[in-house]
Amino acid sequence: MDKSNQENGFTIKINGQEKSFKEHSAAPIEEGRTEAAAVESPDESFDWVLPNEIIPAPNSKKKGKIHPYPQPRRPWKLKTPFILAIVAIVVGTSLGVLAIRTITAEQTVTPPIEVEEETPAVVPPVEQTSKGATVQTFLVQGGVFSTEEAAKEVQATLQAKKLPAEVFKMENEYYLFLGVAESLAATKELALEYKTQDVDVFWKEIRFKAKIAEDDAAVDVYSSLAELSAAKLRNTDSSVDLQQVTKQLNGVQLSGNKEGKKRLMEASELLQKNQASEAQEKLLLFLQTIVS
Repeated sequence: MDKSNQENGFTIKINGQEKSFKEHSAAPIEEGRTEAAAVESPDESFDWVLPNEIIPAPNSKKKGKIHPYPQPRRPWKLKTPFILAIVAIVVGTSLGVLAIRTITAEQTVTPPIEVEEETPAVVPPVEQTSKGATVQTFLVQGGVFSTEEAAKEVQATLQAKKLPAEVFKMENEYYLFLGVAESLAATKELALEYKTQDVDVFWKEIRFKAKIAEDDAAVDVYSSLAELSAAKLRNTDSSVDLQQVTKQLNGVQLSGNKEGKKRLMEASELLQKNQASEAQEKLLLFLQTIVS
């Protein structure tokens, strides 16, 4: 049987429709080979099912918006939580520093130093008459001692420095006084002069019940001499007329107290020689004569 011009073909069923395809052989098929390879059995055909719609594959590349001008690249971008954290740290640190400064300022503030002034004291004498005068004095005090020996020991040290110093026994204590003046303010200035010589002193007002008559001129003479001598020690001017004070001494009675009048006259004479410190010593001795 001549099969050289025989056409070979195959049939494909697509979506339920059969389509036949033919193939022309360019060369004769050798005899003796089986014809099963040339003709496909209808039983061996199968259906090809193709989808009606073609589903496009997803495009992994997302097209972005095309800008007409190139945009600069940002080197970094802060996120909102990070910004809030930075702001919180800055605010908290500022408040902490402010609180520390406030506390430190409150702790480093020191109150002004106030100098306590002694209140006036009324010291009664050991013996006083029914007609005694009250003598107001302003004194520089060097200390209060329980024994006379301790007071006299400090007195000797001060007198070695050429400072006036006298011990007064009042009640059961011994007071050491270093100077007199006409007012508390003047006594304070005099005490500050003594402090420059490394002497620990105070200033105070004391009212003595003196053993002299109320109308005795000795009180006025003492006050004038105290003002003048204290002014000379402070290198300040005074309105006291020493010649007038000397004339007033003639009116001093000091009945029964010759030593007291003598101390006033000695103080006046020393002031005429500009020996103010020695005059202060005599005035302290005068006070001892009228209160003891």
